[in-house]
Amino acid sequence: MTLSNTSPIIYLAKIRRLDLLKNVYGSVRVCSPVWQDIVHLYKRGFLSDEDFSLISQARKEWIILQDPKEKHSIELVESLIEGGLGLGEAYSIALAKELGEIFLANDKQAIEVAKKLGVKTRWFTEILHDALRSNYLKSVDEYVRILDACISQGLYVSRKQRERAIEAAKKIV
Repeated sequence: MTLSNTSPIIYLAKIRRLDLLKNVYGSVRVCSPVWQDIVHLYKRGFLSDEDFSLISQARKEWIILQDPKEKHSIELVESLIEGGLGLGEAYSIALAKELGEIFLANDKQAIEVAKKLGVKTRWFTEILHDALRSNYLKSVDEYVRILDACISQGLYVSRKQRERAIEAAKKIV
């Protein structure tokens, strides 16, 4: 199982490929601040009714809402927030560490902090690599189409990161 930040969920929902998370990782946990971010993005118009419906249906079936419970995790949340992370990132990293799960994100600062804390991470591009390895994506062309579709919806991936990710995808197939 994995723990996701907001970006992987919303961008895959926007292109109607949220199924990749379920297929590759099974159940996916999100913490309360991430769910609140998703609701906020819907209310602000960033997510369409269809996007939000897709995410809400997944929430009923395989996205599990869970927050850190251990005392050391709550203390870690507070420390991470004091260090400049947002609520979603802080809660997600603390819960991933508490449960020993992989943290899915597309935020450089959050991924760097998670790695320093010994949490395994996956960038958005690596999530797609995992889908390619698992045969849920059938080709590099499909990988590029999905990545570019998410980028066109607003996902930030630099040109250099995109090129490196495509080269890595070519080595997988």
